[in-house]
Amino acid sequence: MSDSTLQNDIDAIEKLHREFCVANTCADWPFLEENVEPGDVLVWYNLNQSNYHGLDHIVELWKMLAATSGEGVHAIVEPRDDEITIIGDAALVTYLLHFEADFGSLGKVSQDARCTDVWRRSEGSWKMIHFHCSNYVPGIMGGR
Repeated sequence: MSDSTLQNDIDAIEKLHREFCVANTCADWPFLEENVEPGDVLVWYNLNQSNYHGLDHIVELWKMLAATSGEGVHAIVEPRDDEITIIGDAALVTYLLHFEADFGSLGKVSQDARCTDVWRRSEGSWKMIHFHCSNYVPGIMGGR
């Protein structure tokens, strides 16, 4: 892979990652429908500590969160320390995240997290196939 091809892939993933973070601020499920692998390929380990399998499952959650938040979710999503690794037709994005949201009757959330997006190139397009987001507490047993 040439340096310019690799840079084009990094740029494409960086753009998708930024757009994904923005989509998280407002439960923009059309973004998911366009950029997540269709069917049951996706495995999503959510910050709410539940797992979601397949595009329809996570879209159902985002629609419910938007509906319970009155005029829609207006979350704060602040990623940092983003790192992108591309290996062939797979891309890995790791980052830390500060997340705040008011989900109406479901309650308010404010927490730091560690996240991973996994993207796969299929037929020339990058699609998300995995997302992991869990609590982040630095300094445990020598960790950062």
